[in-house]
Amino acid sequence: MSAPVQGITDADLEERFAPVLAAIAAGALDRDADRQLPHEEVEALRAAGFGRLRVPVEYGGLGATLPQLFRLLIALAAADSNLPQLWRGHIGFVESRLVHEDREVRERWLRRIAAGAIVGNAQSEQGNSSFWENVTTVHAVGSGEDAGWSLSGRKFYSTGSLFADWIQTTATLDSEHSANVLVPTSAPGVERIDDWDGFGQRLTGSGTTIFDNVPIALEDVEVYPNGAFRGTTLLAVFQLIHLATLAGVAQAAVRDIVAFVHQRGRNLANPAYPQPQLDPQIQQVVGLVQGRSYAATATTLAAVAELARTVDAQLDGSVTAELFDAADLAAFTAQSAVVDLVLSVTTEVFEVGGASAVTERFRLDRHWRNARTLASHNPVIYRRTIVGDTVLNGTSPSAWTTRTWESVRAAQIADRPVPSGQPGEPVRPTRSEGVL
Repeated sequence: MSAPVQGITDADLEERFAPVLAAIAAGALDRDADRQLPHEEVEALRAAGFGRLRVPVEYGGLGATLPQLFRLLIALAAADSNLPQLWRGHIGFVESRLVHEDREVRERWLRRIAAGAIVGNAQSEQGNSSFWENVTTVHAVGSGEDAGWSLSGRKFYSTGSLFADWIQTTATLDSEHSANVLVPTSAPGVERIDDWDGFGQRLTGSGTTIFDNVPIALEDVEVYPNGAFRGTTLLAVFQLIHLATLAGVAQAAVRDIVAFVHQRGRNLANPAYPQPQLDPQIQQVVGLVQGRSYAATATTLAAVAELARTVDAQLDGSVTAELFDAADLAAFTAQSAVVDLVLSVTTEVFEVGGASAVTERFRLDRHWRNARTLASHNPVIYRRTIVGDTVLNGTSPSAWTTRTWESVRAAQIADRPVPSGQPGEPVRPTRSEGVL
């Protein structure tokens, strides 16, 4: 096997994306205030090649490494935290295609992504009892040259789909099988609604998607048996995108509070230092939040390095179950630390300004709102339990996935409702994680 073509350098990434990120940051506050979806910003990123960052050069991509991607995600989140989240489904989909076992499928999608296609995500439902039992269904239609599929259902948390050319979703085929379905957003019967009503991350397009007998090409449905689980890095990828976004939120909060301090013309609380930036107590607060922001970024990138080791092993065929577990454990461990660090940063920044720091003019609250919303994904309480079980007992971090399916299957056999309160959220190796 020939060596892959060298990908983009850090200097080239800086030259390509720095102007785009600066423009995105300049309008972030107004977009948040006006609930203005960032369509123009997504298109600017598409034009700069953001969607094809990880696609190998030989397929028309930029060939970026995972650490390069995640450093850029942190910078993008510091500009506007909605943007990396709405690209989350796309990023996970690209990672799944990079290691897809079917060469034809892999190359078709990598070239499609390199040409500019954006893939959104629509996994979660509000009416099903578990991720193994989608209310959304897909069934075969036609025969011969007319053979295909029909998709019907309703999804929520459709992050990024308002901006996408394709939507990746999941559907029930029968009692034993589900399917990963790729849906063109231009197909008849697809309706996308911006009804996400969370108090943070308002501009991610995380609302409802309706599929009404949508025709799907034969090649765009991937059937898999329920409960089947192979090693995957996707859970770590999806979680680390959230952590990169949180790290960027912390950086933005520190940046904005420094700007706030510099624009203040008085220091009523401590008139011994008329210039607030010279007040030791304000310096202490800024030093504290800067340290925690730095730690959040460093912790995220340390976990990304572990993920990259596993992905590299996948690509060269040497991956092991232990490497998959190491990637998950790193992501889950980092999650616990980063969430606490960033929530602290976005709360403590208000200590430098008194009541004037909470005025609508500065909208410093958006950093806490966005961080709190991101931190609520894949709840930390379950991830801490998984980490504790792994550290104490050597249990594989992915064992809860199997246990969840076994509970669902047992309930089906007993013909009773699926028990609630199962830990975590199941993730299939070939699909995006079914959360916001």
